[in-house]
Amino acid sequence: MHNKSLVFVSFTISGIFASCSTGNSNTTSSESIAIVSTSVPRPLMPDVVCLNLQDAQDLIQDQGVFYSRSEDASGLGRNQIVDSNWIVIEQNLKPGEPFTEGDALLSVIKVEEAENQGLC
Repeated sequence: MHNKSLVFVSFTISGIFASCSTGNSNTTSSESIAIVSTSVPRPLMPDVVCLNLQDAQDLIQDQGVFYSRSEDASGLGRNQIVDSNWIVIEQNLKPGEPFTEGDALLSVIKVEEAENQGLC
């Protein structure tokens, strides 16, 4: 006699469905289980305009999102090496908008430039 096993697993957004069938020449049995996951709500984007870049990133990380992007809003393409020397003057996502890793893009200028322009 030979035992045969068939396992079927499908993944869906709402959960996992698995069924197993085993049988031999005398008996056949079948079992199914369904594992349904609850959806975890996405974090909401905080308002980070007029914060220095380090504080803005910290606030975003407090939401559970650890990868955000920043760009030099002056158009000069400068890298943000010391984050606390930069201030966020614009964010691509509205405060309260759901977001995840890499969604947030923060437009920044040097703190002294913001002060000279009367921003923030």
